[in-house]
Amino acid sequence: MIMNHILYRSFSSLPRRSYDVIIGGGGVMGCSSAYFLSQRISPNKICIIERDHSYTKSSTVLSVGSIRQQFSLEENILLSLHSSRFIKNVKDYLSIEGEEPVDIQFVEGGYLFLATEKGEEVLRKKHSLQKRVGAKVELLTPLQLKKQFPWMNTDGLVLGSLGISNEGWFDPYLLLNAFKRKILSLGVHMIYGEVKGLNIKDEQINSVQVVNSSEIFTLSCDHYINAAGPHAADVALMAGIGSKEHPDPRMHVELPVRPKKRYVFVLHCPGGPSENVPMFIDPSGFYIRSETQRDTYICGMSPPEELDPDSDDLEVDYSFFDERIWPLLANRIPAFEALKVRTSWAGFYDYNIFDQNGIIGAHPVIKNFVFVNGFSGHGIQQSPEVGRVVSELVLDGSPVTLKLKEFGFERIIENKKHLELNIV
Repeated sequence: MIMNHILYRSFSSLPRRSYDVIIGGGGVMGCSSAYFLSQRISPNKICIIERDHSYTKSSTVLSVGSIRQQFSLEENILLSLHSSRFIKNVKDYLSIEGEEPVDIQFVEGGYLFLATEKGEEVLRKKHSLQKRVGAKVELLTPLQLKKQFPWMNTDGLVLGSLGISNEGWFDPYLLLNAFKRKILSLGVHMIYGEVKGLNIKDEQINSVQVVNSSEIFTLSCDHYINAAGPHAADVALMAGIGSKEHPDPRMHVELPVRPKKRYVFVLHCPGGPSENVPMFIDPSGFYIRSETQRDTYICGMSPPEELDPDSDDLEVDYSFFDERIWPLLANRIPAFEALKVRTSWAGFYDYNIFDQNGIIGAHPVIKNFVFVNGFSGHGIQQSPEVGRVVSELVLDGSPVTLKLKEFGFERIIENKKHLELNIV
């Protein structure tokens, strides 16, 4: 059983004022990092600070909780491949003795990426890389697509790429809750509050200023992990990252992460495909997949850049579905000409406006400030392996399991983009 005193709601109840590692952000990235750190150091030397105790605006909880290996970069393929093994065997890692085994309702339904003639060469190149790295994917011709998915209109398509193992979806809340319950049971400290300042001495973060509903207090630390999701750039600025006043020009470069709103629409379509629909990615940009409830599907689409401002609200614009998604959806899957939007929600991507890729590693000047930011929509699926990488960065000085030098903040400073092309 989890001891209630491990989840702290006030500074006065904290048994420590100093930690080896403080993690700013209690979403899945922060909790995964804490879990892997707790396998190697005393859990009570780790503290997570989370401002939203309800998680109602958490990017983790509001995601669609999918996982794939169909990326354009080897690093992303490996991060998700390693994470898939964790997710498929999650009960072995996150179950608590004496309680029911963890079940995050993983459905190994696969991803299906489609290509027109324009995108055929790129899809083939990505498929070759994915196979070489170890992903289980297969290419399908239009005839094979039609045979396997007879409900699909294949007009204009020349190729499909289907994940046949280690791809699918799960309940993101259940994964977050499993991580959180596990680390609390181990003895990791978590306190609800908001990071309001980072104190720096000799180019090191030595303490963190925290505010909650009734207190302002300071905790000292040896390492600070920025797991603040879409608001990570605000926290980085507290450390002077992005400030033009610092004498070192490397500190002038800001963390290029912004909150970008994404809609998810829940559809009811009794005439829709009766068998399970994979995570279906159309060349036009929309995605759709089946849900566990009969005749129920979820779908969404990233807007064009000119219609994608930074956002601080989670209001849903239903005209986006009516005008942009539905016509494309009904053309590709004619059964969806008649449907009902049952409900919807919106969540934030922690969107890396530089190259749409994760930023993992220490800052080259403030070397005990560790980034785990900017995953641009594929963070939750990579969170288990990213948590392991972060623990190695903190305790070993660099990643051991995977080499992720290209994901460091240095590429932002040097203006060297490491573009991920498969952003959904």
